[in-house]
Amino acid sequence: AIVLPMTKGALASQLGMTQETLSRKLSSFQEQGLIELQGARKIVIIDRDGLDEIAAGLAGSK
Repeated sequence: AIVLPMTKGALASQLGMTQETLSRKLSSFQEQGLIELQGARKIVIIDRDGLDEIAAGLAGSK
């Protein structure tokens, strides 16, 4: 599990997106079975390979 050391708003700011966009993306990942959100700051990774595939696809699109 990952415990965020900051609020989701602060994380979104660090990533250059709005808090709403971050929340939508995290919800999408949860619906896809990639992660589980537990409370305001805890994220459990369920499908690391699936997240790796998404990251590889994003890196390849640049």
